[in-house]
Amino acid sequence: MTSPFVMILRKELKDSLQSKWLITFGVTFFFLALGVPYIILGAGGLLPSDYPGMVVGTLVTLAVPLVPLVSLAMSSTTIAGEREVGTMEYLLAQPATKVEVFFGKYVGLVTSLTLAMFLGYGGAELIVYSTNPEFIASFLFALAYSLLLAGAAVGLGFIVSVSVKTRAAAIGTGLFLWFVLVVIYDSGFLGVITVALDADSLLIPLTLANPVETTRILALMHMAESPLRGELGPQAAYLLQNYGSITASRILTAVLLLWVIVPVAISFILFNRQDAST
Repeated sequence: MTSPFVMILRKELKDSLQSKWLITFGVTFFFLALGVPYIILGAGGLLPSDYPGMVVGTLVTLAVPLVPLVSLAMSSTTIAGEREVGTMEYLLAQPATKVEVFFGKYVGLVTSLTLAMFLGYGGAELIVYSTNPEFIASFLFALAYSLLLAGAAVGLGFIVSVSVKTRAAAIGTGLFLWFVLVVIYDSGFLGVITVALDADSLLIPLTLANPVETTRILALMHMAESPLRGELGPQAAYLLQNYGSITASRILTAVLLLWVIVPVAISFILFNRQDAST
């Protein structure tokens, strides 16, 4: 007999794969990973020799901010939406524990996002590999870190979803959180804060406090000889100077793993303390 966890996972996976968010995400990821301008250049036989490295740089710059957008939009409504229409009460009235319901939904969502990224990255990787196999490792690192970022963003979305009562409030809060993590941070927030407070020591903690920024730096650090590798920024330069590339990479990876674990733990604790209808 199929366990409630597997049944909920399958349902969440099926619903997610039918979502317009995810379909758009997968298609967009493919073209971002491949690089639309380079497709046009390739058709004319004008591809530059460092094409794969430039694609990886473009992927990190454009696609990494897209991961939390889709992850937060989908995850922030998953519990709040079911509570609003009353299906959460039905789920919990079945022989299924809150652990099975919560983690069935979480794993289902992360699995659907993983499939979308594998299809988007994978198709582009095959084309890039046939052009220059040297850069395949950079693609694989970018994929791995993007998957961790998706897991972290889904966890943050679940915190939102268990904290609000309506689907509209959930998606609004989720998109606002994405705006803070991506747009505000990317508009010079770190530089303004450190200059205003004259405290360069805050640069690294503020960077690590944002999973999107942590992912961006990690992916750029593994970009081999890409011409865009120089866009690491002062945060990564500080880490590399003080810890070296291997230790800095381990620190950032550990922080990103914490970003996956901690939000999921917090959201489950909140979910476990609530009634089905609250």
